[in-house]
Amino acid sequence: MADYTLLDLIPSFAHHEHATTHADSWNQVLGGFHPMLNPGGHIHMSHVVLSLLVLVICVVMALMARKKYQSKDEALIPEGKLSVRNFFETIFDGLYGMMENMMGAKHARQFFPLIAALAVYIFVSNLFGLIPGLAPPTQNLNTNLACSIVVFVFYNYVGIREHGLVNYLKHFLGPLMLIAPLMLVIELIGHSFRPVSLAVRLGGNMTGDHTVLGVFGTLAEMAVGVPILLPIPFLFLGLLVSIIQALVFCLLSSSYIAMAVAHDDHH
Repeated sequence: MADYTLLDLIPSFAHHEHATTHADSWNQVLGGFHPMLNPGGHIHMSHVVLSLLVLVICVVMALMARKKYQSKDEALIPEGKLSVRNFFETIFDGLYGMMENMMGAKHARQFFPLIAALAVYIFVSNLFGLIPGLAPPTQNLNTNLACSIVVFVFYNYVGIREHGLVNYLKHFLGPLMLIAPLMLVIELIGHSFRPVSLAVRLGGNMTGDHTVLGVFGTLAEMAVGVPILLPIPFLFLGLLVSIIQALVFCLLSSSYIAMAVAHDDHH
């Protein structure tokens, strides 16, 4: 097996790595790629490059699926095999049903494009962790914060648009004016930590999943008598984690939007 992984070929802001062994490459993936495992490590731009790659893949897949809907008759006929179209329809059908139950059909149709885009992007990013030599962009807190800040800005914007600025801010004061100052502090702190919570939850779970895959992948390669098929069960586990984490991110994002546009006491 080659001594380099793809990450060894991606430049960093600090320096270029010299030739390393395969085990050292995994150590770089697991410890130097993101600040959660190695706070004092060098800052790499790998997550930016991989994020752009995910974006290109998503755009290409969307264009491929779009061709299937150019003809109304062809769009009504389901495909009997695994395809890009089925991939999107499966994800979108589940997401729309979840959103419709949370905020009603009107708001579900209105906010579906954002949640659907986040779901596809995060899921494809998570799948990168299953490819040897790659690390998921969602393992890096910068990527996750970018997604969660978009959600934070968006749900506050639609909340203000739905209720008006004054009425929206009244929700931060609680039902009683006597405890309004205390409720205001609690609500502001709670809302401020929402994007951090989304980012850390996703990053932490993808870090743990990728760490397990890396450890057992290296063990299967280097240890004598260990079957090369050892990492396969953990690849299935990684696939499950990738699906669940994308779903959790979108579920929480949808709940924030639903609470922001609700006309009752949604806090």
